[in-house]
Amino acid sequence: MHMQMIEIQQEMQLLRQRMNTFAPLADTTPNFALESQGARVKHYLSSDSYWPQEDVGIMWNRIFYWWYSAKAQRHVIQGYSSLKPGKCWSFAGERGHLFISLSHPIFITNVTLGHITKSQCPHGYIASAPREFSIYGMRNTDEEGTFLGQQVYDQDGEAFQTFALPNPDIGVFSHVKLQIENNWGNVDHTCVYSFRVHGKLRT
Repeated sequence: MHMQMIEIQQEMQLLRQRMNTFAPLADTTPNFALESQGARVKHYLSSDSYWPQEDVGIMWNRIFYWWYSAKAQRHVIQGYSSLKPGKCWSFAGERGHLFISLSHPIFITNVTLGHITKSQCPHGYIASAPREFSIYGMRNTDEEGTFLGQQVYDQDGEAFQTFALPNPDIGVFSHVKLQIENNWGNVDHTCVYSFRVHGKLRT
């Protein structure tokens, strides 16, 4: 009986930690990286989009590539509440980044990263999902950026996972860089379905 109580207490502690990590919920707080609200992806400051070589046809040229890359990157900030397999932005390899101009200058408190779940994937695994990722805040597009924290996307978790940043009052930022450090095992490419930025307006 005593051992069972200890196990229950440990499970409750883990649950509380998880709730603190993945809170607040993505759809219950403002998203300042939402395209329809004025946020924009800076294509020239972001990683190039991935396109398998076997799919490249005679239409593949510099203009078409730029158009495709920009269109794909925009998926990430269009605020979909449900995610569909394949409707994402992907970049080559495990490491890449997306640079976003926020709709308003804010103190950044939380970010939400989205990817389809294992149950939604035909193969039953999501090796191309981001694993470790870092967040940087910028006041303008010329500065290197202020490191705001590093988090881990749980491949066995919910599609949308919200993470609290450790120093939300470090400064007011107009731009954010999402830096994907690695993924869950796909060496060819990494997929990002959704990214949201939450925070407080400067008063």
